[in-house]
Amino acid sequence: MATRQEEMSWWAKNSKVTIEQGGLTASLSLSEALLQEQELPALTYDCLVEHLRQNGVSYGVDMVSCQQIVMNPRGFIGGKSKVATGKEPINGENATIEILINNEHEQSPRMLEDGRVDFYNLGVVNTVTKGQILARKKPATEGIQGVGVGGAALMAKPGRDVRLPNGKNTTIAEDGFTLLAEVDGHVSYNPRESKINVFDVFEVKGDVDFAVGNIEFLGNVKINGSVLPGFKVVAAGDIEVAGFVDGAILEAGGDVLIRGGVQMRSKGLIKASGTVRSRFMQGANVEAGVDVIVRDSIMHCHISAGRHVLMEAQKSVIVGGLVRAGEEVRTRTLGSPMATPSEVEVGVHPHLRTEIQELQARLKELYLHMDKTKKALALLENMAGVGNQLPPEKEALRQNLTHTYEHYQHEEEELMYRRSEIEVILLDTRNAKVFVTEVAYAGVKLTLGQQVTYLRDPQRGPIVYGISDGEVSTSRF
Repeated sequence: MATRQEEMSWWAKNSKVTIEQGGLTASLSLSEALLQEQELPALTYDCLVEHLRQNGVSYGVDMVSCQQIVMNPRGFIGGKSKVATGKEPINGENATIEILINNEHEQSPRMLEDGRVDFYNLGVVNTVTKGQILARKKPATEGIQGVGVGGAALMAKPGRDVRLPNGKNTTIAEDGFTLLAEVDGHVSYNPRESKINVFDVFEVKGDVDFAVGNIEFLGNVKINGSVLPGFKVVAAGDIEVAGFVDGAILEAGGDVLIRGGVQMRSKGLIKASGTVRSRFMQGANVEAGVDVIVRDSIMHCHISAGRHVLMEAQKSVIVGGLVRAGEEVRTRTLGSPMATPSEVEVGVHPHLRTEIQELQARLKELYLHMDKTKKALALLENMAGVGNQLPPEKEALRQNLTHTYEHYQHEEEELMYRRSEIEVILLDTRNAKVFVTEVAYAGVKLTLGQQVTYLRDPQRGPIVYGISDGEVSTSRF
């Protein structure tokens, strides 16, 4: 039997250790020259392991494979046998982005419960609110390092980072992994540019029609075409229409600008908290919190403005319908030579009259609740008797009803105070004026505050109608 030194010498002379795959595996090859030898020496596992160590293999030695080699070395001559396997590194995962908005671009009509198809509400506006989460990033991982057959660390590749799709009117939260909307608006995700944008202006390239559907938006809406009959545009901000509005509904929290004109045939509605502007209006229903400003003509419309109705063109005319304004109406011509019935009311403050009606209705409802509560309290007081003692559950009910009644009384005081404020405003008709620069025709009904007058004959301007000593007066301006 060979000594340990002789065996180690034999391994060094007749074998080759190869480290492969970047240090992850090691193989042993026995020389083909050994095939010529009649007898091979007895080999030991320990010497083979020491031989591998001397050749740089100290980790992940395959005990089974090495035992098989030393027991039957002739069977492994001329080949390559794997004798060690290291620990493979686990590369890090790339960062991923989760898009948290609905980005479906293909819109189609919805089937309603009754079987009809809704061609108007296509959902083209994808609205988000300020602070809403638009996307979230799962960060990349560093990975787990491995160990080579030589015992050295095998470095893992860290995951690749990706940036959040930070676009217009979006911001990255302090955690660095969350994308938020900076404003209310319409959100759009462009995968090609990897950007999420929030637009405070929703722009329609052409008409609002069956290809676009109804629009409801938290910001401003700009329409480069017209709004066709039956469609609805609602905006928390302003609405701008480059073309015409025909039998549609427009509601704006700000102003409405219609560069073409309005032709509604008494269908639809234009409503704005601010000012409504248009080139002309025909058969329109318009409600403006501030002013209605029209360049050419108002014909057979129902107009309501919180402050002014102003006609801008030199040949402007108001004819037919009803025009209301909180303070004044200005036009070149009022009515028509055919004595077309036309009504103008100023000093009426339409929104205040609506509010006072709502206050009256709420007060009526409040008094009913107060009466019921008062009767219930009286009943409990009678049950309490002389000692003013009630069972615990009845006493709790009495206390709740007492608090409720006090709340009703406080609300009544606030409603009454607001009603008195509005009544004072409605009685103040000093700013109630109708200015006519050329002619006011017969057939016109003028209401200034509580005073009403009918024009029986044409009156040439420039003339202003107002209130003097509680009656409708006329003067030049």
